[in-house]
Amino acid sequence: MPREDRDEEAFTGLEAAIVFIAFIVVASVFAYAVLGVGMTTSQKSQETMHAALGEAGSAFRPGYMVIAKLDNDQGHVDFIEFDLETATDLAAIDMGSMTYTIATNEALVTFPPGDPGVTVTWRYQRDAGDFLETGEVVTVKLMVGTVGIRRGDTFTLDITAAEGATASLTRTVPAGVGKNVYLELF
Repeated sequence: MPREDRDEEAFTGLEAAIVFIAFIVVASVFAYAVLGVGMTTSQKSQETMHAALGEAGSAFRPGYMVIAKLDNDQGHVDFIEFDLETATDLAAIDMGSMTYTIATNEALVTFPPGDPGVTVTWRYQRDAGDFLETGEVVTVKLMVGTVGIRRGDTFTLDITAAEGATASLTRTVPAGVGKNVYLELF
């Protein structure tokens, strides 16, 4: 049989099938790579979400009532007292690692962890330990006599936990109050 008479259609179909199979193999490898990257990305986003929930879970909030006592001499605030509780039930706050910062127009004073000017009293404690957890309430008393908060002054108290959670409150001492008075600041 002469070469010119052979039918080449079968080889063309076979070549097309080989090219088609190659495209399918390349596409499946590409799809596998895309799915792998997608899974890795979703795992990372899940880790980020859990980390964010952990941070949010460590949030706390001060109580609405802040008590201040003016001293006998010059009408300066001797101490302020307020409650703290957790804002969510996801984590615990180490009360031994809290930092308190008081800012006025004239001063900025920080009470670091372990400062003798800070007294922590548990109002309600569910278990022994220095961690503020869900359902517990602690009263914090700051001796702020050296800060120089007077009648009519506004101060801001920033409370920071070692984990990074913060809370803040701003109060104004009424101008027309006498000496040696206990006040509820709003």
